[in-house]
Amino acid sequence: MKMKHPLALALVAVSACAAYAPAASAQTYPDRTIRLVVPFSAGGALDVVGRILAQKMTESLGKQVMVDNRAGAGGNIGAEYVAKAAPDGYTLLMSSVTTMAINMSLTPKPPYDFERDYAPVSLNAAAPLTLMTHPALPARSVKEFIAIARARPGELNYFSSGVGTGTHLAAVIFDQMAGIRTMHVPYKGAGQGVTDLLSGQMQFAFSTVQLALPHVKTGRLRMLGIGLLKRYPRLPELPAIAETVKGYEAVQLYGIVAPRGTPPEIVNRLSTELRNIATISDVQERLLNQGIMPAPSTPEEFSRSIRQNIAQFGKVIRTLDLKVE
Repeated sequence: MKMKHPLALALVAVSACAAYAPAASAQTYPDRTIRLVVPFSAGGALDVVGRILAQKMTESLGKQVMVDNRAGAGGNIGAEYVAKAAPDGYTLLMSSVTTMAINMSLTPKPPYDFERDYAPVSLNAAAPLTLMTHPALPARSVKEFIAIARARPGELNYFSSGVGTGTHLAAVIFDQMAGIRTMHVPYKGAGQGVTDLLSGQMQFAFSTVQLALPHVKTGRLRMLGIGLLKRYPRLPELPAIAETVKGYEAVQLYGIVAPRGTPPEIVNRLSTELRNIATISDVQERLLNQGIMPAPSTPEEFSRSIRQNIAQFGKVIRTLDLKVE
């Protein structure tokens, strides 16, 4: 029998080691800091969820999970960074419905494909949007707001965090379902928009409860309704918008994904940790008090949710012929 060449044996050995490298790394994961990229500015609901999860993941995994805010281009900058990162479980994306679904149809040439370039880990939370108004607008209910908007078509201005964002589409869909016409003023982020709403330059907006509530408590803004089919348990006095506009729903989804190719063992480990974290009472309290509902899932369930949202928002964007400005 002929002996194989030593070099050939060496190459076979190297290939075998390479084949087992991902499994070996998964066994020792994590052994260094994990970066959780939030593709929007600090302070928003997505950032709040990311920081709560990062703190608890640090405790449960035994290694630091660091939040890295990489804002810009409607979330595309941070999302692209993670898509191109090494698929080793040490760079993760805290995604929202904007990055996971809306940008796929809104951006002419998106720098990533959410279904192709990421491994879903877990859906984490859902934040219903609320219809908030400046007190100068004499509307104290969704019904009264609609009546004013119908009497003044095109006169009521609202801000959003940008064309095609969840807050923009929430208002567009509301206009359609309520039979009204209002004016959209896109901003690069919610901060300046809130400032202009507080000053009366804007008349209303859709936002997370977390953003609206502090100003509602001081009387500087009003919340007329929440974008759920039923009332939010922590704010039982706040009507669901669906009580007036049947079937209306506006909810932001937040979840964690890893770069495509991340070993399944690591994805499943992270998913299990996140689902366990969602059962911790103080995590639930912190989220619910911010107007955010825990919504953990398996990778498979999250994958189905991503596909459904891409199809749903793609249809809306194409029907409205929305373009990035």
